[in-house]
Amino acid sequence: MHHAAREFGRLRTLFERLLPDTAPFLPGATDHDLDRLAAETGLVLPADLVALLRASAGQDDPDQLYGPLNFHHFLTIDEIIEMHRMLTDAVGDMATPVEQPAYYRWTVWSESWLPFLAFEGDCYLLDLDPGERGTVGQVVFRPNVPDLGEPKAQSLAAFLARAADLIETGHAGTEESTLVLLDLY
Repeated sequence: MHHAAREFGRLRTLFERLLPDTAPFLPGATDHDLDRLAAETGLVLPADLVALLRASAGQDDPDQLYGPLNFHHFLTIDEIIEMHRMLTDAVGDMATPVEQPAYYRWTVWSESWLPFLAFEGDCYLLDLDPGERGTVGQVVFRPNVPDLGEPKAQSLAAFLARAADLIETGHAGTEESTLVLLDLY
């Protein structure tokens, strides 16, 4: 089993135990779903994301209320495509290069950023074309008004493991129907 899938399974078990009313997780993505995601975004999907989406293709959360992690819910294939397209169209032309060395190559938005968790315009994303100090596939928290801090993890698997570790060690507060992990903002 891929490391990202194993860590997602661990995190999902915690969510289902601690947040029984969280939106249900969908079955895993098919090859067709993954091919469509790659074609629509124009990106080569990293192995971590493929493993996550094969384990669960997001959450069935049509009202997009409160997801299980810092209010964010796991995006479906269609939601990833739509958010990527919307941000590329809305703010892609506002992107400016970041002076290197830096974690990021671009400010505001990059077409090589792929969201996987979102809430009201904020998202956690994978950076597939980082700056000189970054790592391909690093996880970034992008607030709706983008002021990017350091990456939250060097990979999706590391991000999922960190979230599960924080929850298991009592560093998560429960608010509404979400687990709040301040270390991941």
